[in-house]
Amino acid sequence: MKTISKFIEIGNEATGNNVSYQEITDEQNYDIFDAMGVPRTTDGKFKKDSEAPFSSDGMVTFGQAIREGKMSLKTDDFEKLTGDQPLTVKYMFEHSDDFQIGARHSQDK
Repeated sequence: MKTISKFIEIGNEATGNNVSYQEITDEQNYDIFDAMGVPRTTDGKFKKDSEAPFSSDGMVTFGQAIREGKMSLKTDDFEKLTGDQPLTVKYMFEHSDDFQIGARHSQDK
């Protein structure tokens, strides 16, 4: 199963939502962030109270890395370094209010 699809499945199960994933091109992804006023690089002008307070280059290349399997290697490095178990995606969805970044503007019901 694709990494993003599994992520969406876990999120839907934990939240009761019914979100689906539609693959888009990198240029379409840039277009979405451009429309939100997200600068492409950290040299750009960041919009006050942005719902995405990051540069879009970082977010688009993150998606590229996932597609290319660069995040498929699982290690126990975090546990070795910290002595703690890493948080699971399920836990983060179940406690999503603790992990919000940026302003919330969605009016979806």
